[in-house]
Amino acid sequence: MKIYTGNAVGKKLDKIKKYELGIMISSSPVFKPSKDFSQVPCALDNGAFPAWKKGYPFPEKVFLDMLDKCYKLGIKLDFIVCPDIVGGGRRSLEFSLDWAGGKLKGTPHLALVVQNDAVTQESPLQVKQDMTPEMLAQYDLSAFSHLFIGGSVEWKWQTADSWVQYAHKIGKKCHIGQVGQLKYLKFSDHIKVDSVDSTSIARNESWSIIQEYRGKLLFNTTEAEQD
Repeated sequence: MKIYTGNAVGKKLDKIKKYELGIMISSSPVFKPSKDFSQVPCALDNGAFPAWKKGYPFPEKVFLDMLDKCYKLGIKLDFIVCPDIVGGGRRSLEFSLDWAGGKLKGTPHLALVVQNDAVTQESPLQVKQDMTPEMLAQYDLSAFSHLFIGGSVEWKWQTADSWVQYAHKIGKKCHIGQVGQLKYLKFSDHIKVDSVDSTSIARNESWSIIQEYRGKLLFNTTEAEQD
């Protein structure tokens, strides 16, 4: 299972290399990617979540500018998170499909964010439409190589196993966002997720989590070889 963490330079980047991690590049108006990122695996986040947390709509220009910067620096991207609507359910699915068939048409390695519909008390008449494998089966997903499991924390972990199985059934890889705790790393590995990310590992220098996770896997492998 591949693990991506947040933007890092200097000693933090050295740690990322040491622990064989990747970088989930953030589409941010205040961040500039480094050419050194080309030394490790990278993927590009679309910036929807941090913008949503601050009350802003999807930052289209910021995302496209970051995509352009990565290209000019020669950074190879394992996947690009297609624009989505945070907490949007089916609305987010159709928004992402519009992007995949429009401004990102023909772009390889796009990741479709799957998520629940965060209906609020302010919109009681809105029909709740969480994304499900059955819903996705109604659409052409050929533009995507990955499913990216987002959504609320509770929904994400309740549905993660079914999403991984569905992604692999239709020939796509599966990624889970915001997996910064050891218990979630272990669970993700258990259900055979292809990759995960957590910006907190680099931000908080939580390298011990990676050490413990990798150590546990090494221990299990050694046990299997002895058996």
